[in-house]
Amino acid sequence: RAGKVAMDETVPHGEIIHLPELVKAAGDMHDRSVRTIGRLVSYDAAAARATIALDGASILVDVANVPSPDPHRIDSLYQYIGEIDGGGGGGGGGAPCLRARVARCVDGLDLKLYARALRERNRFLGNNA
Repeated sequence: RAGKVAMDETVPHGEIIHLPELVKAAGDMHDRSVRTIGRLVSYDAAAARATIALDGASILVDVANVPSPDPHRIDSLYQYIGEIDGGGGGGGGGAPCLRARVARCVDGLDLKLYARALRERNRFLGNNA
């Protein structure tokens, strides 16, 4: 599937998933729309690639399709919404990659409270977490 969405096609919402769970299940989530949060540990503007990490897990993020992204700041907390590419984003069969279409800095977010809210939401919805 191409990176662009046709005008008559509905853009799927991103399933909220904790980054360690996403990394663990990424191989089985190809093309699924997800929303996750992580701390920016590296950013390459020329390649439009970033790496985020949280709670011992990390994932490569392709930000080429993010419209006019804010300047990325190392150690800032970011939320990304996009699709999982099981082959590293370049079609090379590498590590999973998140092809982001939305990126926003969420510095100041209380991660402990966010994790608690996410657990309660999942419990309410009957999801495992």
